[in-house]
Amino acid sequence: MENLEIKKAWEGDGFFEIEIYAQSACVGVRARSYTTVELINELASYLALFPDSNEVGYVWQNGTRGDSSTQFVSLEAFCEDELGHVALEAYIEIDDGASLDRHNCCFYIRTELGALNRFGRALPLLNRTGIGQKVALWPDDGEMG
Repeated sequence: MENLEIKKAWEGDGFFEIEIYAQSACVGVRARSYTTVELINELASYLALFPDSNEVGYVWQNGTRGDSSTQFVSLEAFCEDELGHVALEAYIEIDDGASLDRHNCCFYIRTELGALNRFGRALPLLNRTGIGQKVALWPDDGEMG
């Protein structure tokens, strides 16, 4: 099943580390990246209101592309039709020991509008104190999403 999961893996003063697992019909990628409350809130606001937000062509970017930081992740949502089918384009650098500039992937995670909006509304849970908070596009029983 196509899915997107974000879990808080570590927290520090003013930032925290997230583990992202993105899965399409063809590929599954796991990445760790540092982020902030503000960046999570920005993504949450965009996805919770999609496609009704005022943002046009919005791309959420976490980190800096290339070898100068932790794994870079970007997400952009697209409407696929008028029936509520949407796609998230995920661009994720892969930390497998080689250059992050060269080892990355870009793919679509296809989902439904209601699931995407619910995921956006659940994302602020990651901002709570304590590691282990997890939000999923299609949650397992007992998970938030």
